[in-house]
Amino acid sequence: MKWNVIIKEDIQDRYEPNISAGEPRIILSLDPEEKSLAIRNNVYEQILNKAINLPSSQVFDLLNLAISVYTADLKIPRKYGEERWTRNILLHLPVVGLAKWQALLPSLTKMLGFLTGDYWEINFREYEREHFNQLRIKNQVEEVNQVSLFSGGLDSLVGAIDLLEEGKRVALVGHYGAGITNKVQKDLLHKLEESYPNLIEPYLFYVQPPKLDSEGEGEPSMRSRSFLFFSLAVFVASLFPTEIPLCVAENGLISLNVPLTNSRVGSLSTRTTHPYFVSLYQELLSLLQLNITINLPYKFLTKGEMISRTKNINTLKQTVDLSMSCSHPEAGRYQGGNPNSHCGYCVPCLIRRASLAVMRLDDANQYNIDVLSHPPDPTSEKGRDLRAFQMAIGRNRFSSYNGALFDVLGTGRIPSDELRNYVEVYSRGMEEVREFLT
Repeated sequence: MKWNVIIKEDIQDRYEPNISAGEPRIILSLDPEEKSLAIRNNVYEQILNKAINLPSSQVFDLLNLAISVYTADLKIPRKYGEERWTRNILLHLPVVGLAKWQALLPSLTKMLGFLTGDYWEINFREYEREHFNQLRIKNQVEEVNQVSLFSGGLDSLVGAIDLLEEGKRVALVGHYGAGITNKVQKDLLHKLEESYPNLIEPYLFYVQPPKLDSEGEGEPSMRSRSFLFFSLAVFVASLFPTEIPLCVAENGLISLNVPLTNSRVGSLSTRTTHPYFVSLYQELLSLLQLNITINLPYKFLTKGEMISRTKNINTLKQTVDLSMSCSHPEAGRYQGGNPNSHCGYCVPCLIRRASLAVMRLDDANQYNIDVLSHPPDPTSEKGRDLRAFQMAIGRNRFSSYNGALFDVLGTGRIPSDELRNYVEVYSRGMEEVREFLT
């Protein structure tokens, strides 16, 4: 079954693709004036107030593409895909500069296929934006030296502290939708701004797909979110006249995200910052002639090593409890615990606790479930991630180079000159979790 996702630029866009009546379709609009169809966002509001340059049309196209891919990913249930997983998606998207985007199709669909595990086709069409030339920026911003992703998680917090300790003026780029993410990001920013006044320029972007008739279905794993997140950061870097690098603060164990057991594939083994995806995205930027370099300064460090090497441990201690690493922080609302705290039993929570234990900063009271004192039933949904770690630790493949090598190679392509470093960080990261759990 092929899903047609039809993106319209604005209320004047009358495009109708020639598709058969039996093919499912979702119609969406990039124009907030079309209330029922609009992909809700605050992108224009953010940039018009805090930009020195107006981004080029291809940067707008890249962001519109990322917003559209993210929306399609969230709105199409995987139960309609092959083996209830791999979906076939045809995205109809308006762009400026049709020939350039058509030339990028092979690289683009390869990148999206690796990231989400789906078959992607994109039908680009030429569409001139009348409102584009009418945009007027207010220049209410100072230039920055660095752009850094700021999810509100522990890794992005360490990355921000390290950049700010160097005296760099940093644009911290966050993305939020429904849920508590925006509050987490704002609380962290407020605390960081107290320690680093006049060095932070925040860009917190709201992007939320609209509710559709099929609401209640959809796909919760958000495998395409990093494509959106990266593109938002590229968009911010393009607001300034000089070439500004993009920092992605993510530890090596999470970037690889090696499946803990043979059955843990699909949504349990996402590829959001996998080295192959990052290389494909960097290639896409080069083909678009966007001179933005993506840096992953912590790709060969475990989460515990990131924390232990942070350039200001005192600032980290003051802010760590405000950060959020949990994959479903609102689960506590339905379990009688704190509705806005870490669940304690998901993979990110377990890695977070293991990393904080390295510096004796782990506090079981920050989690709704303490897996050490009250481990959940291994046959329950709450216990499946802990059980998977226990099984991986029991097999102990990561303790030998060859065993770890095959695990790492199984996640996707790794550059040959970086392979040993990735294998070693995987082994050390799993050893951190072993130390914590045993």
